[in-house]
Amino acid sequence: MLDVGCGDGLIGLGALERGASVIFSDISQACLDDCRAIAGPDAEYLLADATALGPVEADVVTIRSVLIYVDDKEKAFAEFFRVLRPGGRLSIFEPINRFGAADRRRTFGGLDVGGVEGLVARVLSEIERAEEAAGGLRSMTDFGEYDLFEAAEAAGFETVRLETVAERKPEPMIATRDWDTFLRSAPNPISPTLGEAAERALSPDEFAQLTAVLRPQVEAGRGVSRFASCFLAARKS
Repeated sequence: MLDVGCGDGLIGLGALERGASVIFSDISQACLDDCRAIAGPDAEYLLADATALGPVEADVVTIRSVLIYVDDKEKAFAEFFRVLRPGGRLSIFEPINRFGAADRRRTFGGLDVGGVEGLVARVLSEIERAEEAAGGLRSMTDFGEYDLFEAAEAAGFETVRLETVAERKPEPMIATRDWDTFLRSAPNPISPTLGEAAERALSPDEFAQLTAVLRPQVEAGRGVSRFASCFLAARKS
């Protein structure tokens, strides 16, 4: 099994426990080192981009929350198809960040921002400015689940199955009741934290106003979450 974008090894380590031969693959050497510290010589390790996996073969390719960071998703699917042996299987989980994205950003993850909408808008503008300076987030929101389905077909997979789950829950997107932890949270890896963005965008008095509205909600565990994800399975003939 080739675990593409293995990260901290959630899938690959679980597969090892079930007797699979596993290749951990990631663009981060630090992530591979973390997996190696646990799995040791019982697995193989590949430093590679999802769109350029090199001379490797597998019976199963797994991906979890990786394609959201890949600009050329079609090229990635072509690589998955290429490295799979005949009859090989592909298994993907991806969040569909396009769903509910505008609402999550407008409300800091489902909070009531009534009375401080203007302050929130300025903090969000600072977050967006920083994200653009870091290269932008096009890959995270430029696709839907059917785009992945079509990319699998285009790559050559003859059997493709897609399941989508969309949910709304009465709970905060940022799962903490600690205000300081909330401020240290970031929407994604290339964003400033909420606290950093607020400090840059607001005066101390304005930050106090924002805190007066949001902090009680955070500490009470209030909020609304709307999100979607998909599972895609495909087989090479």
